[in-house]
Amino acid sequence: MNKQIFTIGYEIPGYSENYVDFNSKKSLMDADVLLISPESLHPSYNGFVSFSSGGGGCHDVANSKKYEENISHLKKEIEDFLQSGKNIYIFLSKKESYILASSVTSQRKGEHSYSTYTKNNYEFLPINIGTLVSASGKHIEFSGNSIFSDFYNKFKKNLEYQLYVENPSNAQIIFTGRDKAKILGAVYKVGNGNVVTLPYLKYDNDEFTEYKENGKEDCWTDEAMNFGNNFVDCFLSIDQQLLQESEKTPPPQWSNKEVYSSKKAIKIEKEIEKNEIEIEKIKSKNKKLNGELENENILKDLLFEQGKPLENAVIKALHILDYEAENYNDGELELDQVILSPEKHRFIGECEGKDNKVIDITKFRQLLESLNADFARDDVEEKALGILFGNPERLKNPTERTLDFTQKCKIGADREKIALVKTFDLFVVVNYLNENKNENFKKACRQAILDGLGKIVEFPKIPIIK
Repeated sequence: MNKQIFTIGYEIPGYSENYVDFNSKKSLMDADVLLISPESLHPSYNGFVSFSSGGGGCHDVANSKKYEENISHLKKEIEDFLQSGKNIYIFLSKKESYILASSVTSQRKGEHSYSTYTKNNYEFLPINIGTLVSASGKHIEFSGNSIFSDFYNKFKKNLEYQLYVENPSNAQIIFTGRDKAKILGAVYKVGNGNVVTLPYLKYDNDEFTEYKENGKEDCWTDEAMNFGNNFVDCFLSIDQQLLQESEKTPPPQWSNKEVYSSKKAIKIEKEIEKNEIEIEKIKSKNKKLNGELENENILKDLLFEQGKPLENAVIKALHILDYEAENYNDGELELDQVILSPEKHRFIGECEGKDNKVIDITKFRQLLESLNADFARDDVEEKALGILFGNPERLKNPTERTLDFTQKCKIGADREKIALVKTFDLFVVVNYLNENKNENFKKACRQAILDGLGKIVEFPKIPIIK
């Protein structure tokens, strides 16, 4: 069986079709071996914002969000890859940091203020491999590990380091600098697989490419193809030995030809291929089931979430109570929830979660501003009612919580006739309704919210199931 090698950020001469673009979010499920050079794991430069004062700049919010999504996707793929018993190889290219934006505000016309944070191109790794220090050089000491000896002997002239690692934990050291504490390559056991770090393998792209007669299309030279084939042979050899965890010499590629295989070996290979097809079917089913499970567990977010996940959980809960509810964003006005009851009562909802604190007046003020901004819209004829959904002390077990809303919130709610809803209380009633059809109870819950304008909403008690 021919093994499939995928590369991200590093193009193997003669194997360009195996190159995976970091931004593609392609599944790595079909790969047997994965090689990553982190130098390519950077945000798109199309969304870079230069600061008018102080120099520097940052990637805009949309670009930053996309980069975060790409890194998270790659990290999840790698975790699954390792869990399945496969190995990942990392060329230790230079560590790069990027300034990203989480939000932007406009205090004055034409002036923007960005809230920024920093990410680096090694944050896709599912483990901490040690302290990363960018430094360059050519002197590389080899430990003599027989699994990597062929790779070192064939490519030592092409090896260089752009980064070294200090204080690695639980690592089998393969390459170091002159100073043995500067680690240039190592094997880390992760789950059922291994993360293997290596010095950077460099080749001259100009020398390895030539142009066809039309002068427009470039292709790999024979020397480049030989380099690429040797590279792949070495990597597959290393990979097989790591998987076997033995010193046994892995069979060269030519020995995989059918002429050298017994009938029983061929039959076993076909059985393995058949099993792999079944495994992929099961993986596909599990992926679908995981999606269904994630959707089913959204209501749990009412217990411990904040931000967007809490907003989405509240919307699902309101749907269970037969409200129409959705986020609203027209580019100028953004609302957590616009809510319409079957009785035609219209509400604006805002959500807030606090780790270990009470829900304070800040979000309450924001809700008042949202109500006024909504009422100012041309298509709104009557001012909406307000609901503040609060998840205080969200990281505590709900049975241990003692806080809800500050006194200022309660006074303001009474004055402005705003309903205060604890999301745990909401969870209790919608979790019951999610399992039991009870239209009368559903209606009673909606009435409780209406009656709760100006105070903390008290939902009816769960009916006793006989």
